[in-house]
Amino acid sequence: MRLILALLVLFSSQHLFAAGKDTITVMAYNLLFYGQTTSFCTDQNNNVNFKDGYLRTIVSHTQPDIFAVNELGRNPANVTRILENVLNAGEGEKYAHATHTNTANSSIVNMLFYNKEKFGMHSEAVIANEVRDINLYTLYYRSPDLAFGQDTIFLSCIVVHFKAGSSSSDQQRRLVEAQAAMGYIDQNNIKGNLLFMGDFNMNSSFEQAYGLITYHSNEEIRLIDPIDKPGLWYNNPDMAPYHTQSPRTANHSCFVSGGLDDRYDQILASAGIMEGQRGMQYIDGSYATLGQDGLRYNQSLVSPPNNSEPEEVIYALYNMSDHLPVLIDIEVSPDFASHLTSLPDEKEMNISLVNPSRGILAFRLDMGPGVYEVSLYSINGDRVFRREASLDWSGQPFSYDVSFLPGGIYLLSIKGPGQSGVSRKLIMF
Repeated sequence: MRLILALLVLFSSQHLFAAGKDTITVMAYNLLFYGQTTSFCTDQNNNVNFKDGYLRTIVSHTQPDIFAVNELGRNPANVTRILENVLNAGEGEKYAHATHTNTANSSIVNMLFYNKEKFGMHSEAVIANEVRDINLYTLYYRSPDLAFGQDTIFLSCIVVHFKAGSSSSDQQRRLVEAQAAMGYIDQNNIKGNLLFMGDFNMNSSFEQAYGLITYHSNEEIRLIDPIDKPGLWYNNPDMAPYHTQSPRTANHSCFVSGGLDDRYDQILASAGIMEGQRGMQYIDGSYATLGQDGLRYNQSLVSPPNNSEPEEVIYALYNMSDHLPVLIDIEVSPDFASHLTSLPDEKEMNISLVNPSRGILAFRLDMGPGVYEVSLYSINGDRVFRREASLDWSGQPFSYDVSFLPGGIYLLSIKGPGQSGVSRKLIMF
């Protein structure tokens, strides 16, 4: 088979195609030791079979396109279980999941599930952390015009589960975690469409870690609270509509109780999303804590009666976890094309594609000497090819046998020493 590689058209106003706008829903949820047995959370009081049913009810109601979770049990089988028993329990296989990681060797991990009809996984990274992994996932939007030459829109999602506790040492640990996350974002020039979400475990916006995230010295990477509710969140009746923990008042050996009085779970967004600068825009008023009607301060989710959602959803939330999920909606403009937000400008690393002979990927790399990682990703986000290229001089040609790959759209990614890298989309005929 003869493969011809063509560089897809990069964004310019004359190459836009008329297309309708799309709405995506993002949900972040602490699943409370899903599939992880402890001395206090057991098969009896936190049964995973029951949790599957509750979570199916919640997901069927909210239909998230991006679903970030905390407190997933460390066994990778739990990822598959949620995918098969909850997200894809009906007909079809709508959802996919990111790679399971646990470099911190924690009993609980993060995960990202996504609607693969709308998104593909471009890249993943783990940010070093002693307590739990901080995960960075970069998705690309499957624009309807993607196959016809357009570039696409990228979204980077940071999923965190910060250290719990209110002591000064706990707050210092959270600051270290925030420094690691924001430092990685800053050093790798990740800006544009960015979400920062999960269980923050913070009592107020006055905590140093939160200040670092929302008032970072680099204005381009600051994260924004879509509902703009700074202040003391814990035990503050003025914050009642935004509290996410805990739905129970009666004592429970697994669930935190005492009623709703903490805003631990949040989704923050970049200016790029809040202002719609790069093809994605937060829909004003869409930020919500599911099941929260503002009448729950230091009370349970079910008493007084809660009519904010269908009865079966309220019941599922009450029994699923000691947290409530938070959600936002984002409007996507499929006709907007942008470079991957984490990559440098084209001038910083130049790739000159060369017409290949039979089944050959050929290019020249106009960059300084060094060892470069060359990868090809499928449209599904799977890496299907990886090699190391040792560059001795600028403009040096490289060629690789890719005759084993079928025709289709691929993403060529080249990363050099000390650089985020550069990407080009290719069509293989």
